[in-house]
Amino acid sequence: MNAPTDAVQVGDGLRVAVVCDYSLGYLGGAQTALLQEAAALAATGATVLLLSPSPEEVWERVRPAAAIQHVRIRSGFTLPALGLPIVVNSRRSRTRIARLLADRRIQVVHLQSEFGLATAAAAAASEAGLPVVHTVHTFFWQAPPRGQRLLAPAVRRFHQLITGMPPTTADLADRPADNALRNMTLTIARRADLVLSGSAHQAERLRRAGLDNVAVLPNTVSRVPAATVLTSVDGPLKIIWIGRCVPEKRILVFVRAVVAAIDQLGPGAIEATVVGAGPQLEDAIAIAAGRPGISFLGRQNHDHVAELLTASQLAVLTSYGFDNQPMTVVEAVMALRGVLYCDPALQEGLDGPGILAPSDEAGLAATLVGLAADPAPVIAASRAAATVRQAFSPEHHAAELITAYRKLIPPAGGQGIR
Repeated sequence: MNAPTDAVQVGDGLRVAVVCDYSLGYLGGAQTALLQEAAALAATGATVLLLSPSPEEVWERVRPAAAIQHVRIRSGFTLPALGLPIVVNSRRSRTRIARLLADRRIQVVHLQSEFGLATAAAAAASEAGLPVVHTVHTFFWQAPPRGQRLLAPAVRRFHQLITGMPPTTADLADRPADNALRNMTLTIARRADLVLSGSAHQAERLRRAGLDNVAVLPNTVSRVPAATVLTSVDGPLKIIWIGRCVPEKRILVFVRAVVAAIDQLGPGAIEATVVGAGPQLEDAIAIAAGRPGISFLGRQNHDHVAELLTASQLAVLTSYGFDNQPMTVVEAVMALRGVLYCDPALQEGLDGPGILAPSDEAGLAATLVGLAADPAPVIAASRAAATVRQAFSPEHHAAELITAYRKLIPPAGGQGIR
């Protein structure tokens, strides 16, 4: 990953602890967002300490900037199905984190998850009188549709066991397990002095859940030096889908729509690339049935994703009713590419660079056929990306975040805001 290098030194003297329960071994949207944010902060002169359960060899592989310090907080075990390391909010973990906060003279603690490590860090910060910021990467958790009523109490009990926090019971979703998952986030977000959301639509849902300390701050990624605005589309329409191959991202909807479009147009009209892995990848490959024009690349690192975006002409985002502010949008805009998307609730980065498509397979396929025949909207979306990408730049993001931090940090010698 390339850290931003030209930010002004507005963070000199600021000391931030960033906390993440998730494994950094797989760079999903939340991990990519927090690592890029940490790099943006470090580039301003801020001291950034990242606490995570990831081993040092993993950290060295994903480290976005040399200036960021990392301390591993060991997990007791990992949930195999989810790949989630489990750090329990225990006296031992709180004591160790409290010592780190004191030794590193941390001024603000920034949570990027909602499990045991984040809870322990919030407790240690509260004891020390330090402000806590919580970035909610998604408030739209979804569980499998079957067994929702059986799963809901298990989710609540599990979260209470690892966090030590009694669960909130707000009415946040129609299905019981989805509701329990979203209450996990609410339980921890209520501990924060400031809650950050990457999107306005998620921020509104958080406020409706009873949080009144919510601000919108879109995600950031590093610049793509090789990016140029499209001036023409010669040959096949080159599209790219990036994400986890899971039901909520609707990878199978995308592949079926591409297959239908290729079958209608014939070979050579559309080239589709899928980047990502997950339980539905094999099903997606089977649906493609070896058709020329559809490639599956599996997981790729951030820098290669940027290269793949610049080699494509349009990113496609097929999630619906799930995403907060997808990193795919930010990555596409920074690569000067437009985004074909299905969820009208998504806003940030899509006013101009976005092309809204129907959410059903037939409608999406028809849209792809239309764009292959007349790519003018694809070129216009690329041109628009050049006008909006400054809002997602590392410099802008870091400056906004530091302003928020400084409003929370008590004056020197004060007792904190709690």
